[in-house]
Amino acid sequence: MKAKIDRRGAIAAVSAVVMVPVIGCAGLAIDLTRIWLLNARLKTAVDAASLVAARTMTTTVDEAATRALFWANFNQNGRSPSYLGSTVATTPVQPVIARISDTQVRVTATATIGTTLFSIIDRSNTSVQETTLAQREASGLELAIVLDQTSSMRGAKLAAAQAAVRTMLDTLYGTADTKRNFYVSVVPFARTINVGPGNSNFLNTANMPPGWDLARWNGCVEARRGGQDITDISPATTAGQFRPYFYASTFRQVGWARTTTGNGRNVVQTSPTDAIVQLARNATAWQMATGTLPYAGDANLCTTANAYGSITVNMYDSASATTTTAYPVRFCRGDNDWNSVVGAALVTTPTSNANYNAEYATRISNGLTAGMSNDSTEAAAGRNTLCAQSPILPLTASRATVQSAVDAITAPVKSGGTTIVTGLQGAWYTLSPNWQTWWPNSPTSEEFGTLPLAYNTRNMVKAVVILTDGDNNWQAPYAGASVRASPTATDLLYNAYGRVTNNAMPPHDVTNWNTDFTGVTAMTSATQTTADTRLDTRLADVCAAMKNPTRSVADSNTPASHRIRIYVIGFEVGSTAQQTMLQNCASTPQSPYYLEAPSASDLQGAFSEIANSLSSLRLVE
Repeated sequence: MKAKIDRRGAIAAVSAVVMVPVIGCAGLAIDLTRIWLLNARLKTAVDAASLVAARTMTTTVDEAATRALFWANFNQNGRSPSYLGSTVATTPVQPVIARISDTQVRVTATATIGTTLFSIIDRSNTSVQETTLAQREASGLELAIVLDQTSSMRGAKLAAAQAAVRTMLDTLYGTADTKRNFYVSVVPFARTINVGPGNSNFLNTANMPPGWDLARWNGCVEARRGGQDITDISPATTAGQFRPYFYASTFRQVGWARTTTGNGRNVVQTSPTDAIVQLARNATAWQMATGTLPYAGDANLCTTANAYGSITVNMYDSASATTTTAYPVRFCRGDNDWNSVVGAALVTTPTSNANYNAEYATRISNGLTAGMSNDSTEAAAGRNTLCAQSPILPLTASRATVQSAVDAITAPVKSGGTTIVTGLQGAWYTLSPNWQTWWPNSPTSEEFGTLPLAYNTRNMVKAVVILTDGDNNWQAPYAGASVRASPTATDLLYNAYGRVTNNAMPPHDVTNWNTDFTGVTAMTSATQTTADTRLDTRLADVCAAMKNPTRSVADSNTPASHRIRIYVIGFEVGSTAQQTMLQNCASTPQSPYYLEAPSASDLQGAFSEIANSLSSLRLVE
């Protein structure tokens, strides 16, 4: 009988050998799960970080914000600096953030995790790496860039604004000259807008005053009348057409006749039947001598110190007189005395000269050009004086064309009279679908068709970015009370809304706010304050109509519901009232729709923030 073999030790040895791969395999399953979880967490953190990097990228990447978001997403429960006991490489400092281009940024991170039971048969640590390339691109966009070109923007301020716009275009276009479904217009404004002299089909020139000549028109227009200034109808009908900007001559518009010795009749007025200057039979003589029909004025309008030299007008003393009497007549100096009667006779010095004009002298001393009755927008007097010099560029696909238009904007001297509402109106005309085919050389979207596209076209946004450094200002004469252009008051200068007071002297159709621009309370007193307030009211009306034609309170501050989103940059805004006015115009009163730029150095950040708001983000890799 054989002795029984004791196998207990062998079984233990075999078990020990077998347990190594068993435990290793179990560890592998556990560690693979941990590695997979780590990889998923790392991927989430890198993706989030790359998106914020692309969103905040201007000329550099905000690495602090990018890393903060990475760690916020990677840390366990937002508290532990590691996830599942892993560590993120810090040499070099991770995550690695690389700006690839103006529109792309790459974020890479590597994490190392210790293995558990798997370390028995293989490695004790495992590293995983994730990298993501994020790209910022504009969604389909029709964008109007509106820039203030009044004289207060002259010099360094305008240069800073142009540079900031360039930064915004860098963000939106990247290195490309065109992008799919991306179009930009440029709208300079001052006291009016310039639609371009080639667009005379926009005009209604009926009943223009003497001296009007289409060949000498430089492209500026008045605001549309009869309430159409707060609509976007096209010029297809008379209601939508513009009266051309024509700064009528004020020469010999206001004056008075002097009583001759021994004449007992009232030369000036009191009774129409007794006033020599108002006798119908004297009208022809008066007009031939003065260019004014009928007589307007009296001796209280201006003093001899503020009047031109005396001229003689032969008038009848009465309805029955058979001979005329020579009466000396004096005329107030006007704010734009350019017509052929005086021609080049105006002088800037000395003030005692009979042909001296204080307004003309003031403008020339500040850099406007001498000469009368010419076509220049920078002439000290003339048809186009103080017209906005730079014309509107309608929607275009080319970034180079847009940049050239922005760089070409100038701010002429003595071009004050900021009329913000005209800039918004011009932007609206470049974005409204009612204006399809009206602007020359407008591009066509292969996907959507003729521009401007219909409101609320899918995947397309319409937006306005407007920069201004001033409140609405109906400019007073630069020479103050030394000039007179109205028989009823010291008038404010001509702008897109015409004249404030009613200078009703046919055939001179000098626009009157109360008559021609309906929809707001009439001005009973034509003061600087009341005039500026009317412009503020008109601005509010246009802003509201552009954003939402129903003007619903419920969605008034919901940009996504606005058919046109309005971004406003207040550049060195001086008063709380002005800030409030601009905030109310914007799609919301907060960033990024309303932004303050207290100094020129702040403009870059403001335009960059708007560019980021207009851009969409996507992960490329």
